[in-house]
Amino acid sequence: MASNSKLMGLINDAEDNYGKPSNWPEKVTEKINAEANRINDYEHTPANEVLRHLICHGYTNTQITLDEQRSSGYIQSLRKQMKNNGELHFQATPDELTQLKYNVKHMNRPNNQGVASVMGRDKDWVRCMREKLREAANEERR
Repeated sequence: MASNSKLMGLINDAEDNYGKPSNWPEKVTEKINAEANRINDYEHTPANEVLRHLICHGYTNTQITLDEQRSSGYIQSLRKQMKNNGELHFQATPDELTQLKYNVKHMNRPNNQGVASVMGRDKDWVRCMREKLREAANEERR
């Protein structure tokens, strides 16, 4: 038995009514793809806004997958699309910056990958936030 019986039912109905997939009407194909979660739905829906927020705050694909019940491939595709469209702007709350400062200060020879692993964040986010902290420190010195 298929793990997604509703999807299999839609496919079987389409095959019974229209034959091979190349003969299926567009609406039937769209309905099947929607059930199979293969729609290109990376637009700004409320659910995707939550995912985009988590990505911008540096959470890893694995963490987002566990928290939001989306496939890792979907999160990876969304992250890639955001990066390609220039929509990926890393952000941090003051608490996150404080945690980053603490981890950098208390680690032996901290590199971005090590800090990211300790914080459970993406290494690119750590790199970007460390640059912001350096810029802020340079501004204070002036």
